[in-house]
Amino acid sequence: MRRKIFNRISFKVFVISFIVQVLSSLFICYALYKQTPLSYYSYETELKELVEKLARVDTDEGGKMIDDFIQRSGLDILLLDGDKYISGNIAIITTISSYTLKTDKEMEELLIRDDYQSMGTYAFKFEDNNKRYILMYYIFRREENLFPQAVRDSVPFMIIVILVISLACSLIYTRLFAYPVKRLSRASKSMAQLDFNIKCDISRGDEIGDLARDLNAMSATLEQKIRELETEISKVKELESQRRMFFTAASHELKTPVTVLEGHIRGMIEGVGAYADHDTYLSRSLRTVKRMESLINEILTASKMQSADDVVMNKVHLDDLLSDKLKDFEDMFVVRNIKVQKETEKDIFFHGNRELTALAVGSFISNAVFYSTEGSKIVISSCVEGSKVEITVRNTDAQIDEEDLPHLFEPFYRADSSHNRKNGGSGLGLYIAKLIITKQNGDCVIRNTDGGVVAEIRLPLA
Repeated sequence: MRRKIFNRISFKVFVISFIVQVLSSLFICYALYKQTPLSYYSYETELKELVEKLARVDTDEGGKMIDDFIQRSGLDILLLDGDKYISGNIAIITTISSYTLKTDKEMEELLIRDDYQSMGTYAFKFEDNNKRYILMYYIFRREENLFPQAVRDSVPFMIIVILVISLACSLIYTRLFAYPVKRLSRASKSMAQLDFNIKCDISRGDEIGDLARDLNAMSATLEQKIRELETEISKVKELESQRRMFFTAASHELKTPVTVLEGHIRGMIEGVGAYADHDTYLSRSLRTVKRMESLINEILTASKMQSADDVVMNKVHLDDLLSDKLKDFEDMFVVRNIKVQKETEKDIFFHGNRELTALAVGSFISNAVFYSTEGSKIVISSCVEGSKVEITVRNTDAQIDEEDLPHLFEPFYRADSSHNRKNGGSGLGLYIAKLIITKQNGDCVIRNTDGGVVAEIRLPLA
């Protein structure tokens, strides 16, 4: 835990900032000390102030004040009896101060020196007695750097100020640099756990702000790509499921005609019962083979559409395509006595593959014919809806069970419960049609309305 704290950038920024500022302050003090010029200093003003203070204190406290002044200034001071000094006698006082000169010899040594800068006397009285005293001082000429004394006097204050300023600056640096980095770290950890709800809400114009914006952009991109990947995975799983279901159903659908064909051939070879009539059962076998051929072709088409990455698309005239396709169904319309009403706009073009789209539209028309009663009407219309071309095939008198609607585009699914091929195909027509429409960036739907069953096909407008 301790090592972890020491490794944090906030701790490092704080410590480094604090040390730099303290060292800088000390260096400034040292530089000032070295660069301050030597000068002469006079103590006359302080001596005058000292004498004024002595008049307001008692003898004991006055002695301490004199001792403190001598220790601090280094001056040579004598305390004399004021009454005797006036009469011409010099009597040294030795009992009040510990650091004043005490003997006549010390006084004589001062008098014979000629290197003093100045000397003088002050008369005063202590507050607790009326005795007059004389303070005699000698100031010898000497050079002194005044800065050390100022530094000594202000050291406690300077230390406090330096520490407070350094601490404040360190906290500010930490707040400016380390705290945003911690927020970025929390956001990046959330992104690493694929939680993209947390964003770096740092509105700064510096490099940290740039990094925050880059992380937000990366988060948005990753979120989008992951969503796309999840969608693709879902599509792949759905496609795999559809393929398994498709091949299972295809195997089942092929198994029935193969079994029937095998029965016909065995019966004819062995001449069993009615199978001895080869002409009859050869015709039936041929029809079974044709049905198998049709089913296999549809399976191959569905497989090709499933595996196709791209479909070659061009600008296609919709009205021409519908007209050609309706011609293909004319015989079927006549046989089932179905009336066809075409309501299409002449100059509509869509972007797609003409042959494949014709196959898909044919499946919807064929489905409408098979599930309409004889004598009913089918309405085929087209229009432009936004950026799409919409083709509508309507059975005017048909309805589909609601439980069948979600399954109509599943492979091999038939809406009639008996799965009777008399009224329906293999069950692959609508499945292939939807594959074709989807590959062309379109969509389709079948729904019940009050006016019958409606199939809607939408393709990109050219």
